[in-house]
Amino acid sequence: MPDLFDESNTRKSGSGYSAKDIEVLEGLEPVRRRPGMYIGGTDERALHHLVAEVLDNAMDEAVAGHASRIELELHADGSVVVHDNGRGIPVDPHPKFPKTSALEVILTMLHSGGKFGGDAYKTSGGLHGVGISVVNALSDKLTVEVAREKKLYTQEYSRGKPKTKLKESSGANKRGTTIRFHPDPDIFHALHFKPAPIYRMARGKAYLFRGVEIRWWCDPSLPRPDDVPQEEKLHFPGGLSDYLTALLEERETVTPKPFDGEASFNGSGRVEWAIAWPVDHEGTTASFCNTVPTP
Repeated sequence: MPDLFDESNTRKSGSGYSAKDIEVLEGLEPVRRRPGMYIGGTDERALHHLVAEVLDNAMDEAVAGHASRIELELHADGSVVVHDNGRGIPVDPHPKFPKTSALEVILTMLHSGGKFGGDAYKTSGGLHGVGISVVNALSDKLTVEVAREKKLYTQEYSRGKPKTKLKESSGANKRGTTIRFHPDPDIFHALHFKPAPIYRMARGKAYLFRGVEIRWWCDPSLPRPDDVPQEEKLHFPGGLSDYLTALLEERETVTPKPFDGEASFNGSGRVEWAIAWPVDHEGTTASFCNTVPTP
């Protein structure tokens, strides 16, 4: 039997391993090479997670008090559009990269964003500087529109790289950010978005933050279950209490209404709760942080 720790064996087996074998991936190439590190895989669940990342960014604008409406559209060509009426992603040159707009930095560089600190966002559900750039990397086409200060800025991307320069036009009578993306078929082989999980995602977000209205629209040609409407305005002033009532589905409870409330912590955050006791069911709990489900 050979000695497993014999130095001659070690030298022979390791003779072909040197510095030239060490790869350094730049930009968004790590995302395309190993999507599982960022969205958990390339299956149907990972595909739908792309929508969550873009929607969470829009929700962050709403929770921060800068947006009141989000539009979520599912199109027949397999693309998804998310629009919010928030502040709009900054488009001015980035201080560290003066030849590049902040918009392009956010879309093409990992770990770039406004959620690491400072006053831009006090809370956030979207990933800190990862989410939208990952969506861009894994889309064969992504178009972004930003309306700020009565100007409209547009730019197109493909597989994480800009295809056009940032275009500017005047006369915009709106504000906010619109992201339209189509997942790359080279990454998500023969997979397509399904209306049901995307609609339920949108409805859940609307329940979790009572200050937002989410307008859902699905192309009529796409097959969907009977309980998924073709279009709907999702707004729930009761927040978690409305959510719990919907989950109970008119089952008998110990109290006629959920026990609900909220508490603030001197401007550093707040908590909301809703509790009910079904007569015919064992207890379950669900928790969320900044509109994102927690384990």
